[in-house]
Amino acid sequence: MALTTYWTTRPKSRAEARKLEAEVDRTRAETTKILAEVEVRRPSVAPQDTTPKGWEVSGSVPEDYEVGLDFEVFSVGRASAFIRSRHENPTGYASLVQSIKADDYHCTRLQMTARVKARDVVGWAGIWMRVDDAHERTIAFDNMGKPERRIAGTVGWRGHSVTLDIPENGAYISFGAVLQRAGQIWLDEVRLNVVDDSVPVTDIVSNLPRHPVNLDFEDGTY
Repeated sequence: MALTTYWTTRPKSRAEARKLEAEVDRTRAETTKILAEVEVRRPSVAPQDTTPKGWEVSGSVPEDYEVGLDFEVFSVGRASAFIRSRHENPTGYASLVQSIKADDYHCTRLQMTARVKARDVVGWAGIWMRVDDAHERTIAFDNMGKPERRIAGTVGWRGHSVTLDIPENGAYISFGAVLQRAGQIWLDEVRLNVVDDSVPVTDIVSNLPRHPVNLDFEDGTY
């Protein structure tokens, strides 16, 4: 009886294990792609004349984009910031960036919130936050890069958030908004708030698997 049970349950267990490994592989592949697409580091170009005070411009090909202030389109107050492509076929992405020291946020859970409006976004857009250590190694990161969270097309003002744990070895916190490919986004009401543990983190770095899987390629494909 025991032997029969073993042989009848074993295929199910193997199938479940393969499914779990496939999910891990998929998460790792998506995260690697996101980090490769939008690994926003220190600003790569000098601020444009229209760059909002206190912010900088970064990106893979920032010259294909324009940033500035809009005094006609905003969520609250009297202005918003925008990123828009300069032509129909921009390459790479551009980001509006601000960086601060992490000292005051050590061992806290930090949430960035903002309202974003989009028009004709062909690729995708999102808000993002990243924590680097003193050696500029990324230790926490989220940019809404997963397909189910991306901003695309034309949408009205909507609230978005990213949430990261700020470890004790965190040295810098960078945050902002990113636009990839053609279109325009507006950014308003950006806030950084310490939240309690009831708010889940959205960190994609911490979701990377600890160990490699399927190294002999015997578990097939997705």
